[in-house]
Amino acid sequence: MQMLCESESAEAVQRAIANAATELPYNNDIPEQHLRERLDAISAVAAEHQTGCARIARMLASGVDSGEPAKTVQEGLAFTERLFDWSVRQSEEASVALYSLGDPGVLERATTEIVQLFEQWGVLGREKSVLQIGCGIGRMEAALSPLVGGAFGIDVSGEMIQRARRRCSECSNVHVTKTDGRDLSMFADRMFDLVYAVDSFPYLVQSGAALVEKHFQEAARVLKPLGNFAILNYAYRGGLAEHSQAIRDYAERYGFTVIVEGDRPFELWNGAVWQLVARI
Repeated sequence: MQMLCESESAEAVQRAIANAATELPYNNDIPEQHLRERLDAISAVAAEHQTGCARIARMLASGVDSGEPAKTVQEGLAFTERLFDWSVRQSEEASVALYSLGDPGVLERATTEIVQLFEQWGVLGREKSVLQIGCGIGRMEAALSPLVGGAFGIDVSGEMIQRARRRCSECSNVHVTKTDGRDLSMFADRMFDLVYAVDSFPYLVQSGAALVEKHFQEAARVLKPLGNFAILNYAYRGGLAEHSQAIRDYAERYGFTVIVEGDRPFELWNGAVWQLVARI
């Protein structure tokens, strides 16, 4: 995924892998055999997912996406809606996780890793209600449905919501809704045990600090005392220390205690994770 993001070309990625295999650098710290094994593994992934890599390269090269900060919140929300309405029509799996390379099996494994993390944290249970900010195609809601009392999801993309409703059509405790993206005003105070965002906060950050702050404020409102707020990836620009400082500042302002700060616990995704707990 990272190589595709840098090159926007599946062919360039294949050439880079081939060239690296013939021009391995000498490194005293890493045995050549280990480097060759890693290159063989990367080459196998690229070959297995050739079609998906080509599709993602075309998506990246299309110019539809942009990392530029929005001039206004409204502009940022409109951009996000357009981007994901378009992206999900190209590939459901890649639209929510480029690192899936468009493969449903890879996305399912990545989703399972997130569910397992939540189970390790002890934040799931049949008596609990959970809310995802930016639910996308509903993959998390479908996975969490058997493990919670109610799985709620919101998204600014109507196309995403259509896919989520189809994916979760047999899950009676799943509720997904299109939103304008400005707040969580459709939900009552102290309604949820867990509010979480999987790779959606970067688009709040891109839309402006006011929108980020509003979502911290709203998460604090809709969470029960000692409820959990999980942010999986905060921003695409800046470093981990900068992201952690921003989250600590918002946490202090809105009554959260930071429990997990910037961990990278997943095998399939390099997303950084923060766990915050609402104070009583």
